[in-house]
Amino acid sequence: MTRLSAREFRVLVPRIRALLKESDAIVLRCLHRARASRKSDGSEVTPADRGAERLLRRGLTRLWPADAVLGEEYGGALNRRDRCWLIDPIDGTSSYVIGMPMFGSLLSLLIDGEPVFGCIHLPALRETTFAASGLGCWYAREGGRARRVRVAGFRPLSQAKVGMTSIKEHAWLRKPGAPEVSALAPKVGRLRMVGDCVQYALLCRGVLDAAVDPFMRPWDIGAVAPCVLEAGGSISDLQGGTARIVERSSIVAASTDRLRRQICRAATTGD
Repeated sequence: MTRLSAREFRVLVPRIRALLKESDAIVLRCLHRARASRKSDGSEVTPADRGAERLLRRGLTRLWPADAVLGEEYGGALNRRDRCWLIDPIDGTSSYVIGMPMFGSLLSLLIDGEPVFGCIHLPALRETTFAASGLGCWYAREGGRARRVRVAGFRPLSQAKVGMTSIKEHAWLRKPGAPEVSALAPKVGRLRMVGDCVQYALLCRGVLDAAVDPFMRPWDIGAVAPCVLEAGGSISDLQGGTARIVERSSIVAASTDRLRRQICRAATTGD
């Protein structure tokens, strides 16, 4: 797989963090007074989602004009060849709308369809987790120096601290994958409804042992996959598939491959 060089990574990171600081001005200005509407798929969207994505698209196109861009709000194509940026301007809009700080902005870069760079940026919490293939996973507080982070050691499922996106509405339970994930609750050591991208950032620095989400899109997965893998973790869909990870529709991320397999088995077979 093609990767970023260490030099490319050093150049890219401050540019991406500067872009996200600009989008924060839009996102945080509207926090606590966001007005949401429903998209055709039933998910919520706010003017801040759209404004932040427009800003990020303009910035990425200015910096890397030859690269393709795919975003949650304004679409695009998921290119399996060459370079393609994925954008989720507000991951966790349901939390954002009610003023909870448990949301983030996601950016990732694919090369030939594989995620080689990912950034989980949490504006309200003022922290960023980012990674590039072969170059480690890093965590930084606003204004502070980045430090390399790693996942926790192995814990069996019965003792593991597992994050899950909250059940937002009754329709959630009727979707494929939702009953299986809900059935995990009595089998884990401690279940926390952390939600959305925040739980993957916590996994990367060892606060959680695993994170599970049955409904994911490419712009969600592209950012979290490099971070989890470079922090030493393991990632797949609920069935254990890892090929073309950004095209999967569910995610199981864990501190170890062994724990991830235990979660997949418990979710799909009930064992």
